[in-house]
Amino acid sequence: MYRNISIIVLVLFAMVLGLPESQGEGSEINFAECFRAAYVGGNIFCRMSGYGTFNSLIFETCDLVCGGPTVKLPKKACRKGSLRSGCTKDVIETFKEWSTDMRKRKYDLIQRWCTNA
Repeated sequence: MYRNISIIVLVLFAMVLGLPESQGEGSEINFAECFRAAYVGGNIFCRMSGYGTFNSLIFETCDLVCGGPTVKLPKKACRKGSLRSGCTKDVIETFKEWSTDMRKRKYDLIQRWCTNA
């Protein structure tokens, strides 16, 4: 009887240990996708804010880490003021749209500044 209980506890313990690992693997991929989606826009936004390149993203506060200092993401990129839900497909799509907007903004500024110089 004790042997059966021991086996059940061992199997349960192994399942509990494996569960976060299997869930974490998918979320790591999503966080990498979020980083890629925000990378271009983040670099442009950090530079326009007077800082270095985009290094990371703090989801809880919607901050970009720009070579040390942090900069708040604009409302267009972080509509709720926080990304506590993590990296979802909607967040990835929002970051892609924002990065496209930042590319356009950079292009427009270069056109204005370089043609008027």
